[in-house]
Amino acid sequence: MAGSVGIGGLIIGVSLLVVFSMAVQTMSYQMESSMDSIEAAAEPLPSFTVDSSDIWLFALEGITITDGGTDYVNGTLVASSCTGFSASFTVDSNGVIDAVSITSTGDCTTSTPVITFGIPAQSPTITATLAPVMKTYVFAEVTNDGTVTLPTEDVWLFFDGANPQTLSGSNPVGLSSEYWYSGETLDLRWELSPTTHSRLAFTSGGRTVGTTL
Repeated sequence: MAGSVGIGGLIIGVSLLVVFSMAVQTMSYQMESSMDSIEAAAEPLPSFTVDSSDIWLFALEGITITDGGTDYVNGTLVASSCTGFSASFTVDSNGVIDAVSITSTGDCTTSTPVITFGIPAQSPTITATLAPVMKTYVFAEVTNDGTVTLPTEDVWLFFDGANPQTLSGSNPVGLSSEYWYSGETLDLRWELSPTTHSRLAFTSGGRTVGTTL
């Protein structure tokens, strides 16, 4: 009888120890969770703005020489319906156009601008054939106005709410660092295959900022 009482007491004691251990463990988890929440709340959130944006649906960024012609002299090129376009060309000893240099990309109103010769006037024996190379350019000036320096691989962007990609992965002209520093303004340009976009958005750390194009 005494043995039974002793065994029963032992079982009760072990059970109480198990319950106590579980209670201590639960309290520990709760404290860790609370500390994590406090630390997360203490961390500043990202903050950034889109200061300006634009889109060139028909950007004339290059010219392909299909046929260089003959008896040309070094000169300039003109593109119809293209604001800001400037280009020059050089010829070889036979007057064949062998290179075109784009001084300034043109913002065109059509996907098929006509390329003509500027200064000086040309008198070729065989007329050259030149073809425009078109892209779509998207521009954005963005500022990190928060206190957090952001890795560019943690900043995501969307065109028209689709096809998310990281800022670094989108490979824009004007991005030269893996980090977007606090207070830094980035002047970015994406050179895309000819397409139409109406909206651009950036998101990081729960903050999203969008702009129309």
